[in-house]
Amino acid sequence: MRQIGVSLSWNGQDGRKAVRVWVLNVLRVMTVLWLVVHFTLTFLYVLPTNPIQRILEPFLNATIGRYFDQHWDLFAPDPIDTDYALLVRPLSNEELMVVKIKGLPNDGWYDVSSPLWRKQSNLFSAYPRFANGITDATFSYDNEHDQEALKLMVRFASAFCKDIGRSNANYVALMIRERHSSPWPEGNAPKPRVIKTVFVGVYQIDRSMENIHLYRM
Repeated sequence: MRQIGVSLSWNGQDGRKAVRVWVLNVLRVMTVLWLVVHFTLTFLYVLPTNPIQRILEPFLNATIGRYFDQHWDLFAPDPIDTDYALLVRPLSNEELMVVKIKGLPNDGWYDVSSPLWRKQSNLFSAYPRFANGITDATFSYDNEHDQEALKLMVRFASAFCKDIGRSNANYVALMIRERHSSPWPEGNAPKPRVIKTVFVGVYQIDRSMENIHLYRM
């Protein structure tokens, strides 16, 4: 009888131990799965905007965005998806009078940004500095209507007019061209880039600007 009691006691301990081991294993597996799901969702949440993120956005906002909000971005900031170019139209006194009556002409506009972009490979020249300066100014004015950025654009345009020999131009019309990246195609055919132009205004040329010798027309 004693041997039977001892045997039953050991069987009970072994059973409880087996249950505890099974429960711990289940908890380990569930914890690993939860961590995998959690970090996968976090990774998707902090990625720059992409098609997968847009599809999962409601679920990501309801989970990570609500309970584990992240204040950082992977590869932050989001990649630039718009090219900003400054368009310049020199105007003489006579042309300005015509503009006041008939409006701005469609011809005679110069893209002062693209020539600098194409020459940025020479890192030790003035091209990168001027290209970045124009891009920053057009971006700041287009998004924030920054008056300091506007003054900078007028100075760039004035230097450009002097550089190409438009000594008869006393005014300059400014326009910003936004060229957005191609939208994600719903099918196989790529969509064209969206181009938008924003008229800034007509301003008197700044005669204090020196010839920058960056443009040849």
